[in-house]
Amino acid sequence: MIAKFVKSIGYALKGIIIGIKEERNVRIDIVAAFYVLVFSHFYSFTLTQKVLLVFICFTVLGFELMNTAVERAVDKPDKEHYMQAGQAKDTAAGGVLLVAAGAAAAGVMLFWDVAVFKKILAFFINSPLMLLAFAATLFASYKFITYDKNKK
Repeated sequence: MIAKFVKSIGYALKGIIIGIKEERNVRIDIVAAFYVLVFSHFYSFTLTQKVLLVFICFTVLGFELMNTAVERAVDKPDKEHYMQAGQAKDTAAGGVLLVAAGAAAAGVMLFWDVAVFKKILAFFINSPLMLLAFAATLFASYKFITYDKNKK
């Protein structure tokens, strides 16, 4: 029983790794989640708001992985199922779009605070080392997002 559970966790982790290695949108979502969680420290969010942020980040990532699963499951269908395969892929992508739009709306509602924007700007102006570290994360994020396992 426990061995089966552990094995299923291994399969799930393998799927996450495949998503990270092979799907640019998964990497974009990871980077977005990273910056959401980093910048959330400048806000006085309640525990409920923090939980909501974490839940939203993981929901978007989960939907992106499910979309990938659907795309791969119906890739290259026979001629009889070509239309249904396309509709399945489009519907899964639509699910991701809706969750991402909801996440963006929630992000605007939670993060849009000009006073905090000024606080963040002052933090980086007054700490050149942190500004440099932030720039390094932007560069690393770009490299991570644009990573192509097939490119040599």
